[in-house]
Amino acid sequence: MVDFDIFCSLIRCFGGQMSGERQDIFRDKRGRYKPGFNTGMAKRMRIAAKLEELRCEFFPNGGESVMDANRMALAARHYFTAETSQNPIVAQRATRIAEYLLSKLKPPSQLPTARQLLDRLP
Repeated sequence: MVDFDIFCSLIRCFGGQMSGERQDIFRDKRGRYKPGFNTGMAKRMRIAAKLEELRCEFFPNGGESVMDANRMALAARHYFTAETSQNPIVAQRATRIAEYLLSKLKPPSQLPTARQLLDRLP
């Protein structure tokens, strides 16, 4: 006879999709969410991770404006919707909106390099 906990863990490992979170922090031994943690918190964490990824890609040295930060946050939400949507039309629309928002970002102003500063000296 197979133990129920082992059976449930095998089903979770081979039958379900990976959520991308570390299981030992937010879930107990049977895979249930621990008290104080829910799917809304998991969603916010995934959106924050996507936002940080976009920020590192578009503004690696910082320098984004408030408008750019808001556009990146909205684009991260749209990318999350595209990743989790069951409907391919909704996923496509969310991806296009996110790409449109990211196309509106203004690149950070280029700071002069050390060589350019030295060339300016008399």
